[in-house]
Amino acid sequence: MKKYISLLICAALAFAACKPETPEITDEVYAGIRASVEMSSSEAIPAEGGKLVVTVHKSPAFTVSLPKTATWLTCSQADSVLTFTAAANPSAVLRFAGVSIIDAELHIAITNFDVTQAGTAKDVVRKSFLVSTQSLLAKAEDTSASFAVTSEVDWTVTSSNPAFVPTPASGNGNGTVTVSFPANTKTEEVTAVITVSTTDEAVANKELAVTITQEAAKNTEGAVKPAAGTVLAEWCFDTDQVDALKAGGIEGVSLDDDNAIGNVGNPYVPSNVSGKGKLEYFNGTDKSIVSTKKAKRRIGERGELAVYCSWEGDWFTWTAEADKPLAAGTKFKLNFALRPSHEDTPKYWKCEFLNGDQWVELNTISLEFHKDAAGTAADPKQINTFIEETATLTADTPYAQFRFTCTQNARCYDGAPVPALTSKYVLRFAGKWSDASDDNKYLQVPDNPRIIVVE
Repeated sequence: MKKYISLLICAALAFAACKPETPEITDEVYAGIRASVEMSSSEAIPAEGGKLVVTVHKSPAFTVSLPKTATWLTCSQADSVLTFTAAANPSAVLRFAGVSIIDAELHIAITNFDVTQAGTAKDVVRKSFLVSTQSLLAKAEDTSASFAVTSEVDWTVTSSNPAFVPTPASGNGNGTVTVSFPANTKTEEVTAVITVSTTDEAVANKELAVTITQEAAKNTEGAVKPAAGTVLAEWCFDTDQVDALKAGGIEGVSLDDDNAIGNVGNPYVPSNVSGKGKLEYFNGTDKSIVSTKKAKRRIGERGELAVYCSWEGDWFTWTAEADKPLAAGTKFKLNFALRPSHEDTPKYWKCEFLNGDQWVELNTISLEFHKDAAGTAADPKQINTFIEETATLTADTPYAQFRFTCTQNARCYDGAPVPALTSKYVLRFAGKWSDASDDNKYLQVPDNPRIIVVE
């Protein structure tokens, strides 16, 4: 029994220590003895393919587990010696597979490590050709937007929307492109793709696109002040509500590869109790630039929204729409709970609310994760942070909306900087679920998220 307890404790420590970095020799303690994993090389397997030999020392009898998605990697085992063979990597991006060593008797992972493979060398770009951003957001009343071109070649500029006129239409070397357009008086947003291109053969990517999205005009005609106690929107995150919560387009684990800036495809979590509400999550950073990991949004089996790969600049909004705009003087509040599922989930989130067409800052919330806790009701690792924010409008506003933005890459365990992005950074919107057999009932919350009028 003591061996089993020691093995279980060390398995948890091994999972917590797993990082998507170049593998090194790692040591763990199992059942009172030393166990280690020795690599034949600390370098990544070459892009053209190759082998990595791993020796597992002083371990109980074990098997090897590879991710199903790592079809490019195979493993053969001879006693305690593992030989990993990687096929050629056609991508320019480094890739890795997380390997688990499984205790043959207990059927639990006793240690983990990564097998990495270098990406194919990219074509050498002899001359620079870049734009400062891939997307620009404009307000309905805005009439221009600008971006910078960094270049050593001649270039031209075109627009997919004739109402969006770029100036200059061509250039050489570095420059600033200003796009002029009319104010948007429509109730739908307007978009235009501005393409900067070159024919110079010294440049690999000859077309660079900047998407401009201009907000829809806000209709504040006939604004009203709802009665105190009016629930503008309410959500129930529960096991039996999964299908209703997916109705806004956030499907499940299969919805991935969402690295572009913004909310591509506009999926959301609808208010499924009352009102017309949306919970939406937006990428503030193109995740393909900072990591090979994919951003992902899914509805979990308990009905809660789970977001993977949160990063500085990301934001989410709670929105409640009424039949008519909300009048100045309306006071309303939002309550909900957040829970990080990993120590490196971002800790700090700034809260704001929409007042007319301006964002007004309220507070910064701080999330917690107790890395060294036992992970029980008496000593939890994951901590629900209960949030209640109240806003008072000083201008007629089209709807009630709160925004929460990640302000820095600080891990919620201790506030230290997060060095790299991994898919383990999970942010959960806590809920109450109806699975009576669940051992983690202490993580559920008593109240539904809602936006309600105070006065």
